Amino acid sequence: MRLSVVSSAVAVSAAAVLLTPVAAFAATGLDPVRLKGATDAGALQRASVPVTIALAPRDKAGLAAAAARGGGLTPAEFNERFAPAAATVDAVRSWAGANSLNVVSVSANRTLVRVSGSAENVGKAFGTTLERFTSGSGSFFAPSREATVPAAFSAQTTAVLGLSNLGRVGFSPPRAASGGLNFPASYGPQDIASLYGAPASATGAGQQVSVIAEGDLTQPRADLATFEDRFGLPHVTWNQIQVGAASTDTSGSDEWDLDTQYSTGLAPGVTQLNVYDGASLSNDDILATINRWVTDDSTRQASFSAGECELLAFATGFTDALDVTLAQAAAQGQSLFVSSGDTGVFCSAVVGVNGVPAGIPSVEYPASSPYAVGVGGTTVLGPGPNEIGWYAGGGGISYFESAPAYQASAGGSFLGVNRGVPDVSLDADPNSGYTVIVAGQPETIGGTSASAPSWQGIWARVQGARGGNLGFADPVLYGEPASAFNDIVLGANGAVATPGYDYVTGRGTPIVSALVSG
Repeated sequence: MRLSVVSSAVAVSAAAVLLTPVAAFAATGLDPVRLKGATDAGALQRASVPVTIALAPRDKAGLAAAAARGGGLTPAEFNERFAPAAATVDAVRSWAGANSLNVVSVSANRTLVRVSGSAENVGKAFGTTLERFTSGSGSFFAPSREATVPAAFSAQTTAVLGLSNLGRVGFSPPRAASGGLNFPASYGPQDIASLYGAPASATGAGQQVSVIAEGDLTQPRADLATFEDRFGLPHVTWNQIQVGAASTDTSGSDEWDLDTQYSTGLAPGVTQLNVYDGASLSNDDILATINRWVTDDSTRQASFSAGECELLAFATGFTDALDVTLAQAAAQGQSLFVSSGDTGVFCSAVVGVNGVPAGIPSVEYPASSPYAVGVGGTTVLGPGPNEIGWYAGGGGISYFESAPAYQASAGGSFLGVNRGVPDVSLDADPNSGYTVIVAGQPETIGGTSASAPSWQGIWARVQGARGGNLGFADPVLYGEPASAFNDIVLGANGAVATPGYDYVTGRGTPIVSALVSG
């Protein structure tokens, strides 16, 4: 049974969310999502509102089976067997033209059709109006009432993104505390590799890595070269792929510094860094950016160090739309390493300070997708490694994603009722953090924003050592013996670390030499 947030009761800034069952075929993203206490400020007046219609694959069960196999599918085979029918796309085009909307783009796998038009025309086309709302945290827009999808393609529609601008991923890489704590010094890439037993012979040679990013990346590109010089690393080829309109946003530069430096720094033999540069952090733009990585199918691994409260991601259509894209990735043998968040087992939308227990217990998405690798965090107390679970590392049980087959026998404290997060972990506490070059200068940064790209680099090392065709990482990682991981049995993030799998650190941190040897 599917669950959808009741539109009139959504309170992403409160500690209660009501849920109700809906029909299994209903598209998500149509509900009038609200912030608690928001006031209607009248009809939205905007010349152009982009909306993404996420179309369902033709054979959902077949795609799920292909994803479970974890590799072997090509983009051409996906289009032949699973992509929405061209006639469905034509129906969307016809409807858009009849409602004074423009078809901006159709993705290569035909799953995403982006249309745009005035706020008035978009609202009418979806049987609603788009209203502007104000709240204590600013303004947003959303449908005045539940939107509808035309009968011509409603049964083929998975989700609609963009009818509200509340759906947006976020990140905030935490810095080291200033004094007073007796933690190890900041780690560089060779330190992290040594800490987790990465053999010098496994460098990721023959592999490429990818990072999902956004905005103006001029500074992160320059910082990567400075980082490589500082740590004696080879200069990797930077290949930037623009997805959508170019942006001048530089607010995430420190995040993209962290992602590019440690995905390559932990795999110094990779031949190329592919940076997929999206137009914004809105759900629809991030969906398009990740989808481009999947349809390009040029790299076996990528990382994305951002997310949002799963409850909001579901209500705005993000989970259902992106799960189709990531199922294709898994079927093609691609692995997306995603940060599990820095607010413990609590929803980031209602937690203002990293790790403070407040608000709704909830995991982050897309870390909770069964087709992504959710990466949690530890605090490193010393060599060994001597680690405990980081108090702010994201984890918990998904509300909406069922437990995937590869996780069913995870053991430990895994309850088996739904998808558990994280899958694996790595150092993330900023007080045992990573040396990152930001605007030309070294800083110490942590968070699962650091552990996710670092795990991508580690996976590239493993791939390179084991022939490059391991496929989707999650089934492989859960199939490895316990001796391939450092089992973290102390620490808490709202859940408690236990022997075996737990909702703080997943299976634990890697013993890279064991993963490399298989």
